[in-house]
Amino acid sequence: MAESNKMNWQVLLGLRFIFVFFITCAQLREFIENIDSDFVYNLRKFTAIGNVIALLLLSGYATANSIKNNPEGFYKRRFLRIYPLYFCAIVLSLLPFLIFGNKIETLHGKPIVPPNLVSIVEHLTLLQGLAFGTFTSNLPLWPLGILAPCYLLTPLLHRLSDRIIVFSIAISGSLYVAVPFFYKLFYHKSLPYYPELGYELPFFLFAWAWLLGFLYFRKQNKKAGTIVLCSGFIMLILNQSRTGFYALILYLMACLGLIFVIFARQIKLPKAVGNTFEYLGNIAYPFYLLHKPTFIFAYKLLGVTNSVTHMFLALLVAIFFYHAVDLPLRSRNRLLATQGE
Repeated sequence: MAESNKMNWQVLLGLRFIFVFFITCAQLREFIENIDSDFVYNLRKFTAIGNVIALLLLSGYATANSIKNNPEGFYKRRFLRIYPLYFCAIVLSLLPFLIFGNKIETLHGKPIVPPNLVSIVEHLTLLQGLAFGTFTSNLPLWPLGILAPCYLLTPLLHRLSDRIIVFSIAISGSLYVAVPFFYKLFYHKSLPYYPELGYELPFFLFAWAWLLGFLYFRKQNKKAGTIVLCSGFIMLILNQSRTGFYALILYLMACLGLIFVIFARQIKLPKAVGNTFEYLGNIAYPFYLLHKPTFIFAYKLLGVTNSVTHMFLALLVAIFFYHAVDLPLRSRNRLLATQGE
C-alpha cells in the first residue's frame, strides 16, 4: 500500500481506539468506588451511544473500501475478522457464572445474572437484536447485531445506486428520531435501552450511521462530506434525549477523521505516532469485546476497585487475545491484509 494511504488509515485506527475507550469507561460503574469523583469513569459523559454511532460511521467507510478493492472472499474476510474474537468474548462472558455462581454482586447497581438460553443463542448467531434479552455480563456486544446485517447486505449495497442508499439512510434516520417519540406517546415512558429492544429494531434505528460511512467512501468529495456531517448532526440533535451533547463532538471527530483521509493524503504522521495509532486500532476490537468480563474477573478475583487498574488489565487481556487469536489469523490469511479489514 502507498505510504501516505497507510498513514491516513492509521488516523482512523487511532480514532477507533478512542471511541472504544470511552465506551469502556461507562462499564466501570459497577466495579469502582467513588464514582462521582473518578476521572476515568466520568469520561462516560462522552456517551456510549455517541461512540457506537461514530464507530458505525467508520465501519461503513472501511467496509465500502474492502468490498471495492477486493470483492472476492468478502464474507470469509468478515467472518475471520469478526467471529473468532467474538466467540472468545462470549465464552469469557459466561465463565464468571461457572466460577462465582448465578448472581454476581457488584459495588453499585443490580447484580449481574446469566443470560437466558435464547439470548446466548442469539448472540452466538449474531442475531442479538432479533428478540428480547440482554447479555448483562457483556452488554456492549449488542452493536454487533447491527454490524452483522450490514455486512450481509454489503455485496448488494455495493451494486445499488447512491439514490437508493440515500433513501435507506433517510428511512433509518427517521426511525432513529421518531421511534423514541412514538414509544413515549403510546407507552408513556422512555424507550428502553437499545440492547433491550427486539425485532431487529437496533439495526433499523442505527443503520443510517453505517450507511453514511459507506456512501462517503463511494463519493469521496466535499458535497458528500457535507451531507454526512449535516445529516448526522440533524439526527443527533433531534434525538438529544438519548445521545446528549457530547455525541455531537464524537460524531464531529469521526467526520473530521474521514475528511482527513480523503483530503489530506499528503500529510504524513511521524512514524512512531502512526505505528502507535495502528497498534491501538488493532487492539481496539478485542478491547471492546473483552473489557466487561475482564472487569468482572478483576473485581471478583483480585478485588480491584480502581478504574486505572481495571483499564490496564483490560488492555492486557486485549493485547493477549490480539496476539493469540487475531494476529495469527491475519498472518495465515492473506485475505485479511485488505485495508479496512
